[in-house]
Amino acid sequence: MNLLRRTSKLLTRTAFNQTVCQPAILQCPSCTVQQSVPQVPKRYKHSPTVAMTLDDLSSWQRMKWNMGFYGKLRVPNYKLKLSGYHLYICCTDFIDFPQFVQDINIPDTFASWFQLLQLHVWLLNVKLSQIGLEGVLLKENVYKAMWQNVEIRLDTFKDLLGSEKRNFMQSFYSSMILSTLYYDEGLIGSDKQLANALWISLYRMSEDVDPEKLDLMVAYVRKQVYFHDQLDAEALMLPGYIPFLPLHGDKLDKTKAERDCQAIRDFK
Repeated sequence: MNLLRRTSKLLTRTAFNQTVCQPAILQCPSCTVQQSVPQVPKRYKHSPTVAMTLDDLSSWQRMKWNMGFYGKLRVPNYKLKLSGYHLYICCTDFIDFPQFVQDINIPDTFASWFQLLQLHVWLLNVKLSQIGLEGVLLKENVYKAMWQNVEIRLDTFKDLLGSEKRNFMQSFYSSMILSTLYYDEGLIGSDKQLANALWISLYRMSEDVDPEKLDLMVAYVRKQVYFHDQLDAEALMLPGYIPFLPLHGDKLDKTKAERDCQAIRDFK
C-alpha cells in the first residue's frame, strides 16, 4: 500500500509540470545514435495542454480530496475506478509485446515487459493530464491496477524469495519514477532528448542499440502522443478505453480498435 501511495503522490502530477526537477541528460556512448535520429515531421508536434490538477486546489479542497470527498465530477468516482482498470488493460492486453521485442531488438525478459508497460502507461498519462481532476483519479486507479498486476506476475516465479520479490518491486518503482522524468523531458524537448530518454529507460543504456530501432521508437512516441491529442476525453472516462497506433505506420487498425473497445464494454 505504501508503494501505491508514493506512486500516486509522485506520478499523478501532469506530465508537463515544469516544477518537477528534471534529471540531467546522460549521453549515449555511440555518437551515431544521437546524430542519426532525425526530427519527427511537424504533424507529430505536440503542444502541452494541462487541465486542472491537485496543485490548483485550495488547502481546504485538498484536505477534502484526501478524505475522499472529490466534489462534483463529470463521472462518478466509482465508475472512474473501473475505467482506470480498463485503461490499464489497454496498456497490457491490447499491446503486441512480442512484436516490440522482435522489431526493436530488446531482450525477451520480464524487465523488458515492464519497461514497455511503463512506456505505454506514461503515454496514457500524457492524455489523462489533459482531462482534469477526473484524470487524476484515473491515474491513481491505473497505478493501483498496474502494481497489483506486476505483483501477481512476479508470484508466478516460484523460485523467488519474498525478500527478492520486494527488491524487484522497489526496483521497478524506482525505475518508473526515473523513466517518467526522462520521458517528460524528452516529450517537451528535442528528438535527441527523447531518444536519450528511450535509450536510458527502454534500452537500459545498452551500447549495442541499433540507431534505426531507436529512431523507430522516437517516431512511435511522437505519433502516439499526437494521435491521443485528437481523442475525445469522454471515452477515456467511460468506458475507459484508449487505442494505440501500431508500431509501424500511422493508421489505426479500426477493426482491432472496435474489437478491443467491445471487449472493454463486455468486461465485468
